[in-house]
Amino acid sequence: MTYKNQKFSFTIYLIIMLTFFNSRNNAQERWSLKASLQFSGGNYSYSNSNQIFYFYGEAHYQKNNWSFNVSVPIVAQNAGGVGRVGGMMLPNGNSDDNHYNMMSGDENNSNFMNNHSMSSFRHFGLGDISLYGSYNVIEDNASLLSLSLNSFVKIPTANYNIGLGTGKFDLGISTTIRKLLDSYAVFIDLGYMEIGDPPNINYKNPLSFGLGLGKFFDGGNYSLLLYYQAYTKIIEGYPAPQLLSLGFNHKINSSLTLSLIGAMGLSRITSSFSLSSGLEWNF
Repeated sequence: MTYKNQKFSFTIYLIIMLTFFNSRNNAQERWSLKASLQFSGGNYSYSNSNQIFYFYGEAHYQKNNWSFNVSVPIVAQNAGGVGRVGGMMLPNGNSDDNHYNMMSGDENNSNFMNNHSMSSFRHFGLGDISLYGSYNVIEDNASLLSLSLNSFVKIPTANYNIGLGTGKFDLGISTTIRKLLDSYAVFIDLGYMEIGDPPNINYKNPLSFGLGLGKFFDGGNYSLLLYYQAYTKIIEGYPAPQLLSLGFNHKINSSLTLSLIGAMGLSRITSSFSLSSGLEWNF
């Protein structure tokens, strides 16, 4: 078993980015709770498709320039070997078939899914708990420009033995630049992640890049965000992950916000598609 001390990863879920996108004014202090459901599907370079449900419970706290978020997921999937790595669904090197090994990047080892029923979500349990922190270094109301420093840590609470996670800690840092232009917003994210290696995969520690374009409607009650995220190579022998997402927010009232997100993977090892919906309550 290979173990690397201090191996980390970074990403910010698009749902959190949507919340940041809609925060035009820096709130003095507020709490919010969110429940969301995500469904993803794809081959992840395996021989058959894997279907995954994530149910998230989240708590968010913001005071002045600081914000913190904790996300606790429940996972159900019809085959092991796929989990959240750096916020993406990627191969994690484990299923309940002991012969499975992706260390060499050989796709001939991907037949472990052939014996799994596509209709049975028997891989079920607690996912990896994630913690996020962000600090607004610049919040210039005159130029409508902001710059934040972000951090992320993934706690390996998911059961590695049934393929729900890597069993390792991840952590990372990034910076986000946001510029508002009337009813539009532009985002640029730059980050670095290190990923804890499970026994069967040696992950590379990639840089990440994100570019987002948002649009407000009806005085901010509705918003759209198109977001592209790319990484340098993570698994040797496989292309670097790329994802494209489209998010929609609707402010139902002063306390409730509905979010809908559709995403597609642009490389072989990511999910082919992902659909998410969430409801946030501010108090």
